[in-house]
Amino acid sequence: MRKLFIFLIIIMLLMLGAVLGVLNPNPVDLNLFVLKTTIPLGLVLALTLVVGALLGASVLSLKMGGVKWKLRKQVRLNKKQTNQLLDLKKELSSERLMLKNDSNQLISKE
Repeated sequence: MRKLFIFLIIIMLLMLGAVLGVLNPNPVDLNLFVLKTTIPLGLVLALTLVVGALLGASVLSLKMGGVKWKLRKQVRLNKKQTNQLLDLKKELSSERLMLKNDSNQLISKE
């Protein structure tokens, strides 16, 4: 399902690029400091769209990477605390058992 969704988005973006190219054939001077060229306006718009999408995706992936790292760190901490809690419960139950045995011994002596 996800692959179909991604495929449909790619098809829609390609169609959008084709429409931009057909509707905006006028040449535009593009000056990129070092490179100066004349290309169709539709191509400039399509390239701008692609570059913006890639920049947005890279920023999003960096944010998601940070969140996933924090989540893994918290999961490790939770496991450690769970193990500590289980150890404390075992220790408490063994102490209760010892106290119960001691009280039973005192009662039996009387």
